[in-house]
Amino acid sequence: MSIHSTAIIADGAKIADSAEIGPYVVIGKGVTIGERTVVGPHCVIDGDTTIGADCKIYASVAIGLDPQDLGYKGEFTGVKIGDRTTLREFVTIHRATKEGYTTLGNDCFLMNYSHIAHNCKVGNGVIMANNATLGGYVEVGDNVVFGGTVAVHQNVKIGRLVMMGGITGTRKDMPPFAMMDGRPAKVCGINLVGMKRNKFGPEIRKAVKDAYRMIYREGMNQKIALERVEAELGHYAEVQEIINFYRTSRRGVCIAMTSYDEIRDEAVSEEKPLAEAGVGDF
Repeated sequence: MSIHSTAIIADGAKIADSAEIGPYVVIGKGVTIGERTVVGPHCVIDGDTTIGADCKIYASVAIGLDPQDLGYKGEFTGVKIGDRTTLREFVTIHRATKEGYTTLGNDCFLMNYSHIAHNCKVGNGVIMANNATLGGYVEVGDNVVFGGTVAVHQNVKIGRLVMMGGITGTRKDMPPFAMMDGRPAKVCGINLVGMKRNKFGPEIRKAVKDAYRMIYREGMNQKIALERVEAELGHYAEVQEIINFYRTSRRGVCIAMTSYDEIRDEAVSEEKPLAEAGVGDF
């Protein structure tokens, strides 16, 4: 075990023999740190917090501190972080309010100043660029990518493999496999690159694209569109995942972009076809 002489570690903390704790780190009594995890200088880790193996935690990260919730009454809640996750400088992850845990999965990468609020449930392989912020009780599926300075309202649900452009935000749920942009964020296409990288074959990618075309481009209301999607494509598990997401959404699901004017991107011009521009690529 490598623990710097200036680190302050409370009695009761459990630190793996192969972990490394840097200078001026403060670790509370309820903390568990896994094998080969490295905690950089000036970090603060508190609460009933468990951090998995092979994580890299850079300078001045704060994990497991009290939630920013006026209803919090000092309950000893916590944070659970999986394996091989990287937290860059000044990331903050707050512990749950009232009861339970804030959770972050395996193989995630959180860049400088990104924030996960109390009671969030964040999946595996999630990337949060600088200053991305999740409000309380947000649920995030696997392999989601957040651009810089993104803001997600509390209680929003985000399906897996969503890619959300920078400097935007949402109060609505974001459906699986979608590209999101605009102010506020709207569906602007399918995350085909992400699907290819995650080994989704061309048949499944086409089925997902066809499903979103029916939902957003054929003039049907949501109930009728989902019934048609289920009748024609519901035998694909990924399409059924989309259908279930819409039917169980409590906040409502984001609408789609309808024109070039909404994307506000210099790279898009009237000469580019829709698929190339990334607007309405379904």
